[in-house]
Amino acid sequence: MSSAAPQAPTTTPMTRREFLYYVWGASMALFMAEFSGALVWFALPRFKEGEFGGKLPVDVSAIPGVDTGPKDFPEGRFWLVNLGPKSVSDERQPADYPPQQGVLAIYKVCVHLGCLYKWVPTNDRFECPCHGSKFLANGVRVDGPARRNLDAFVMRALDANGNELAKTKAGDPAKDDSAGAPFVLPAGTVQIEVDTGKRIQGAVNTKPGGGK
Repeated sequence: MSSAAPQAPTTTPMTRREFLYYVWGASMALFMAEFSGALVWFALPRFKEGEFGGKLPVDVSAIPGVDTGPKDFPEGRFWLVNLGPKSVSDERQPADYPPQQGVLAIYKVCVHLGCLYKWVPTNDRFECPCHGSKFLANGVRVDGPARRNLDAFVMRALDANGNELAKTKAGDPAKDDSAGAPFVLPAGTVQIEVDTGKRIQGAVNTKPGGGK
């Protein structure tokens, strides 16, 4: 008895709707892969030396003189101040925040609502034009709606060979007065390096100020 020849499997042709679904699904998968890759790319820090978010070198000759007022560094978004005896003896200085001498890099964005404050030489202090917060040269709040002192960046003092001579101490200024404090430039300093990617938040300061 002869067996019947096997029949070839039957296939159902893909409909136009199914084809469009497959094309749509493949396109979405490709889009999500590209979007995820772009997101990771933009999320990774790629800051170069000398731009905000990275480390900005400042030659010692560009540092303002002691008690001569702050100097603006727009590319790094900070004010560089060199605090001396005049700043330390300022009668407006709140007792809770003992002043210290030395160089300090202060973030130039107001801690109240993010406006750009400015230095007012006639009043010898920083003043925010948006809501009236006022700060001394060392960043301590003395008046206005702001509820903490200004933020500071971590700095390093370097010699001619790039060796570190001094560095801003990290930490919480509310618990440690030396955290984020200025430091006097050691002998042999030829350059300071301001790390605008490392910001130290100013201490909480909610008491009525002594600003004029």
